[in-house]
Amino acid sequence: MSEPDANYDSYFQGSYLDSAWSNKRNEARYLVNWRVAIVYQDKDSHLSFRGRAFDIGMGGFSLHSDYSLPVSDRVTVLISVPAPAAGMRPRIVEVKSRVVYTVLSSEFDGFRTGVFFTEFKGDGEALLKNTLAGRVAAPVAVRPD
Repeated sequence: MSEPDANYDSYFQGSYLDSAWSNKRNEARYLVNWRVAIVYQDKDSHLSFRGRAFDIGMGGFSLHSDYSLPVSDRVTVLISVPAPAAGMRPRIVEVKSRVVYTVLSSEFDGFRTGVFFTEFKGDGEALLKNTLAGRVAAPVAVRPD
């Protein structure tokens, strides 16, 4: 087995934590059960995964999935935002994103994946903001420092 490079230890000790992502993670989060699809933009293949967002904010969301999604800088996320009233169709928000982590979660009997938004398409950001404005934010977990 070869010796890990100098960045290996710092990667697993958190010095590679993207400050933009961690700052966004401090924004209000809302509990949801929305369908999502993640499409990888790899030039060699186009992998796609489906799952359910279980918490979302303006900076990103957490996803439950049966699959361990690879961390990637470039994915396209399609979020099915439920219709605001009966008889209306759900709206799709498309947003360029990054998969920032995937962990096996015994609590959810599958994988939990964190996704960070980078660029909304069209009016997607306004639609998401307006939809979330009508909800109560999830409580923030309190933990000692």
